[in-house]
Amino acid sequence: MKWSQLAPVGTRVLPRSRDYLPSPLTFSGFDYSLVNSGTAALGAILAWYRKQHDAGQALTAVIPGYTCPDLVAACVYAGVTPVIVDLTADRYQLNNEHIAQLDKKPDIIICPALFGMSMDLAQIRALVGDETLIIEDNAQWFPEVSVTSSLVSLKQYALPAHTHQADFFITSFGRGKPVNLMGGGLVAWNTARVSSFEPDIAPAPQSSSMFDIKRRLFNTVCRPGFYGAISRFPGLNLGATVYHPLHEVHAMDAIRQERLTASILAYLRQPVHIQTMLQQAVTPLWAPQSTQCRLLRFPILTQSKQARNHLLRIFNEAGLGASAMYGEPLYDIDGVASDCQAPFSTPVSKLIAERLLTLPLHHHVKKHHVHRMVTILDDNRQWLADAPPNQD
Repeated sequence: MKWSQLAPVGTRVLPRSRDYLPSPLTFSGFDYSLVNSGTAALGAILAWYRKQHDAGQALTAVIPGYTCPDLVAACVYAGVTPVIVDLTADRYQLNNEHIAQLDKKPDIIICPALFGMSMDLAQIRALVGDETLIIEDNAQWFPEVSVTSSLVSLKQYALPAHTHQADFFITSFGRGKPVNLMGGGLVAWNTARVSSFEPDIAPAPQSSSMFDIKRRLFNTVCRPGFYGAISRFPGLNLGATVYHPLHEVHAMDAIRQERLTASILAYLRQPVHIQTMLQQAVTPLWAPQSTQCRLLRFPILTQSKQARNHLLRIFNEAGLGASAMYGEPLYDIDGVASDCQAPFSTPVSKLIAERLLTLPLHHHVKKHHVHRMVTILDDNRQWLADAPPNQD
């Protein structure tokens, strides 16, 4: 096994820059607030929506069966019941038949972007109508109309057409996210659909003087030599998917706000040549969607759990930073089941959890890493698939 190891994700945390302070972020058609995390952003929306209704009225939020348990944490924080439905097999989309068969129309639908793949919100809006609140969860993607490296400003930043079908969208700036501020989130509301949004957001805490020390430490740890060393420490369980309750929502601190615009621009200006090289060599999961966007990780589906685990071992013995992402469907993650309703089986979500592996795409991934990845994939093509088999 190689001593050095690529981290699964690792967008560099930037130092403070004065270059973009006069050029703040604004969105075309959306206003926004900055909070302490992506989960807090989602929790703020749900808690605000909860307050618009009678205390005794039960509210439900549809969420997919393969996603981060932070969606459940945000629902529980706000007093909203998460309802798990499956994904479709042929593309990344909620199972519309499940939504139509629910005992009552959902009050809220949360649609996470997976690695950068977004759901068809227009189709979901047509199914549920204007009464249902739709939230696009962009914790794994910063919305882009098209992938370009020539962006010069974030003033009146244009959002994809499907995002305008949503009442809200959120994004995250935590470790392992596309734009990395080591914490923080954004909650944005569609000004054409939401007349007023006044969430309960506590004041920001005092900014930590340790931020730049933590920034340097994070950037150092993500280097392959350092990451390879710490990944061997027993008991660390790096990258494990764990359910953590949400306890508070407060405003983003000043240090992170100062770095926001420069960090977003730096991310969106990055070339995608590593992603392109991999796309030319292997078909990713749900290729019609995943090849049209900037990906956080490169998703590959295998034909069995055993094949996935075999490939993970080969990739990581070569130091290539492969990951299983969420190793379980949402309902099976410890602590989740007691807080959710699951009226349907979720075979597609289970299959994705068992058979998916991802390869890193961050700036530490070089061409020689890709060449080694492709060699391994070429030797194991008989175990690969590009979409789950249809469950009908």
